Amino acid sequence: MMAYNTHAYFIYFLPLVMIAYQLIPKKYRWGVLLVASTVFFTLISKFLILWAVLATLITWCAGIRMETILSRKAENKEEKNANKKKAARVLFLAIFAVAAILLVLKYSDFVVPSAPHFMVPIGISFYTLQAIGYLLDVYWKHIEAEKNPAKLMLFMIFFPTLMEGPIMRWDDVKEQLYRGEAITGENLWQGFLRISYGMFKRLMISDRMNTMVVAFYDEGKSFSGVMVFLGAVITTIQLYLEFSGTIDIVIGSARIFGIRLPENFRQPFYAKSAAEFWRRWHITLGVWFKNYIFYPVTTSKLVKKWNKFGRKKCGKYITNVVTSAMALFPVWMLNGFWHGPRWPYILYGVYYFIILLLEVMMEPVGKFLRKIVHMKDDGRAAATIHMLRTWIIIFLGEMLFRVNAPGQFRDLMVSMFRHPLLGGLQHGSMMELGLKTSDLIVVVIGIVITILVDMASEKNPNFFENTISYPKYQRVAIAYLLVMVIAIFGAYGTGYDPVALIYAGF
Repeated sequence: MMAYNTHAYFIYFLPLVMIAYQLIPKKYRWGVLLVASTVFFTLISKFLILWAVLATLITWCAGIRMETILSRKAENKEEKNANKKKAARVLFLAIFAVAAILLVLKYSDFVVPSAPHFMVPIGISFYTLQAIGYLLDVYWKHIEAEKNPAKLMLFMIFFPTLMEGPIMRWDDVKEQLYRGEAITGENLWQGFLRISYGMFKRLMISDRMNTMVVAFYDEGKSFSGVMVFLGAVITTIQLYLEFSGTIDIVIGSARIFGIRLPENFRQPFYAKSAAEFWRRWHITLGVWFKNYIFYPVTTSKLVKKWNKFGRKKCGKYITNVVTSAMALFPVWMLNGFWHGPRWPYILYGVYYFIILLLEVMMEPVGKFLRKIVHMKDDGRAAATIHMLRTWIIIFLGEMLFRVNAPGQFRDLMVSMFRHPLLGGLQHGSMMELGLKTSDLIVVVIGIVITILVDMASEKNPNFFENTISYPKYQRVAIAYLLVMVIAIFGAYGTGYDPVALIYAGF
């Protein structure tokens, strides 16, 4: 299978695309990226690319139609409102059609168990969100509709973003995708650096830790006490390194062609609340839900009516809590369902809905308690407590995300608190996770290095960008070191199986 962590991608596909891109005249280079994306999609999903073509055509036609209707000159307010209603009908039908493709292919056998099982094309959840966002932006007149369907197709299936995101917005990438910027030494270096760092996180750490994660969720084994919490920590770290490592590869691949994709992670373990965590983790998904679900709900007539009534009858606190619940509920139900037709994903959405709503509800209580103990709201002690609390929320949430079934999560939580706290460690359960001592040492060293890089990136968001200013000998040394470390310590060869991209199935 063609994937970002395979030899086929690095040795054959990406170099061939780079050569063709550089040789073709500037105005046709976007066509090279479209052909490459089509080939990439077809190699993975074969004829299922036709579903992406259909979704693109629906999106393109609807965008053109809405723009035509909304640009009509209206003689009076009634005509203007009539035009807006016509455009809204086009918007509704287009979103319904695009979403229906996703729902039928991916969720039909979950909703109706007797329904036929369909083959699902790669990246359908990602490009469907991009299509819906594009349609809404055209309707709101934030962007102009694209006249060339081939260019819109490239936006939908651009090969670096197809399998795991990040989720793009048309306005952010439309110029970059089509301007045909030549491959420069600076872009090549930045791309190589991000790709190498992503491979380091995946091959050196995440792929090794996957052995532990698979063993932990093996239903034939049972763990207790602190071992359950340790399993949740291992699960979270492995998922973070797999997903963020793949995103590094994706961002680096696009950067080679002068395309700056939006960052999808920003040191999430620095978060001091669940809300901040989601502003740092899978950023583009959070931004999508904020722009296209959360804000429209908070500005809807229903919420406005409630705010007006609530302030008069219930007070500011109750009004704020209910408004938050009304806006957060659809966001997190859709977030959980978007990840896939599994109950753990849906309960994962419920989990964060409850956590985020509790944060809103408990904010005054927290301020009151900090005042009693004379703790500054922005002090180091409060920040440390909030960060540790957020870590617990994250670890348990990712364990819920990863379990095979909701019942397994319940059993693990019961085992964590019913059995002796250190029972699992005392009885040697750690050895049942299947990682050799040498591999464990490599994992620990790799995690330490990742933490140091995250610390540097938190202090300097342009940490990777600034490396271009390093002397040439330093950059050569960094490149050589990265390649050698990955070649020597990467988890491949006999005894290792390449770990599938987790988010590629979403």
